[in-house]
Amino acid sequence: MNFFEERIFKDGVVKEGNVLKVDSFLNHQMDIVLLDKMGQEFYRRFSDKKITKILTIEASGIAIACITAQFFN
Repeated sequence: MNFFEERIFKDGVVKEGNVLKVDSFLNHQMDIVLLDKMGQEFYRRFSDKKITKILTIEASGIAIACITAQFFN
């Protein structure tokens, strides 16, 4: 997922305690094109598995999980 790494380097901010802040494109503001690419990549990597549920433990992952789920129907 080089496109994601590039975006983190471009717009991510490292805060005190080495916390990576990505709210400018994943949380408070969402880059739907980026999320779609991430969903496609997860599908590419796991399409040979029988995926029936996609879970996230953090609110920030809900958007990624929803878009990824579309690729898995």
